[in-house]
Amino acid sequence: MKAIVFRKHGGAEVLEAADLPDPQPGHGEVRIVIRAAALNHLDVWVRGGLGAEIPMPHIGGSDGAGVVDLVGPGVASVIAGDPVMIAPGLSCGACPECLAGRESRCPSFRILGFQTQGTYATHCIVPARNCVPIPPGLPFPEAAAIPLTFMTAWHMLFTLGRLRPGETVHVPGCASGIGTAAIQLAAAAGARVIAAGSGAEKTALAKKLGAWEALDSNSNKNIGDDVRRLTAGRGADLVVDHLGGDFTASAAALCARGGRVVVCGATAGKQFTMPLRALYVPEVSVIGAYMGSRWELVEALRLVAQGKARPVIDRTLPLAQAADAQRRMEARQNLGKIVLVP
Repeated sequence: MKAIVFRKHGGAEVLEAADLPDPQPGHGEVRIVIRAAALNHLDVWVRGGLGAEIPMPHIGGSDGAGVVDLVGPGVASVIAGDPVMIAPGLSCGACPECLAGRESRCPSFRILGFQTQGTYATHCIVPARNCVPIPPGLPFPEAAAIPLTFMTAWHMLFTLGRLRPGETVHVPGCASGIGTAAIQLAAAAGARVIAAGSGAEKTALAKKLGAWEALDSNSNKNIGDDVRRLTAGRGADLVVDHLGGDFTASAAALCARGGRVVVCGATAGKQFTMPLRALYVPEVSVIGAYMGSRWELVEALRLVAQGKARPVIDRTLPLAQAADAQRRMEARQNLGKIVLVP
């Protein structure tokens, strides 16, 4: 098979094309012919040496969609020829956390393309239970752009954030994969979304996706004041924080009393400092979110099938241009997801 690999950690320049033996599925596994693979910031972190041992040479990529072409022993849930997207969380499926639908808390939880070989290739091996049927009429590039971000956004908004109709949600980084998914899912649930992004093009996209208001962080360096102004001084009930760093440190000030800050990433910084009084006086909760579970992806797909949400594709590039695609994402030039096609 053909793949994009790296043999050492570093910048985008370490990515290279490789011809590798076709992988074979084991018990309970299937082989998928990848028709499209979508980028996530995780791909860059893994390439750069995110703290875990990984197989080398390594194939990145956690999101993908394609067609099952080979099934291993013990597989009855899918057959060769099935079009599927991949749920990227790999869990045991048998522990108490998995049985309760909390797969990302499984003691053996791994992520496709991180601790295992991923989707930047013509073929990929995954457990059969990680195959999710593609809704009719959804193209492979869009199907590939859904799993990680829509699953995570659902997990943040509803499972952990307990979002209710009529509440106000603040979504920064509105043109990112998480941002575009969270805006649509929250709006579809009857929430009022105040988005923020860098530049008129990104804020216009947020409004198009259903945001009630979209703030330009290039021209407004005090987004918190505007969030309070737009909510008559109350603040947001829920903040979708996929940025980390200084944003997380200021997120409590964006919240209403009893508000929730749900944090899933650290693209803007790995650490933050805030006064504890900013949490306990207004009773603001800061909640960590680590991706999500297959059932949450299925729930999000119901809205996609109903036409209430859709992945935003920035551009589709050949697999051979994976390095250029990652550079574009690192520079935050993308509006939505970048997709690679083998």
